[in-house]
Amino acid sequence: MPHLRFRGMSRTIVKEVSKTLVTTLAPIIESPESHFVLEFIPAEFVLDGQIVAGQPLVEVLWFTRPQALQDQVAGIITAELKKHLAPEQDLCIIFTPLDGYSYYENGQHYGK
Repeated sequence: MPHLRFRGMSRTIVKEVSKTLVTTLAPIIESPESHFVLEFIPAEFVLDGQIVAGQPLVEVLWFTRPQALQDQVAGIITAELKKHLAPEQDLCIIFTPLDGYSYYENGQHYGK
């Protein structure tokens, strides 16, 4: 179920990291590879009326996990993407926790 949204980077980079990222993360967060969703979102960034280069951003939507695990996942995502970004390029990762009662698949929520 983890849903990773990629912005501010090329489609090519997202396709490349998709080859290994899910395989690496699945056992760590104990989620089947088939439950991952990776989404490339083309984006334009605007500042002071001008289109500007944006900062690469990964948004991770998932059910809440312990801070140590979140830190580990952020480190893995960062390491994998840094292989494909310019060395001086900053990367933001934002975790958005989802509540099982607010997440529905085929009309059924995941709350317990």
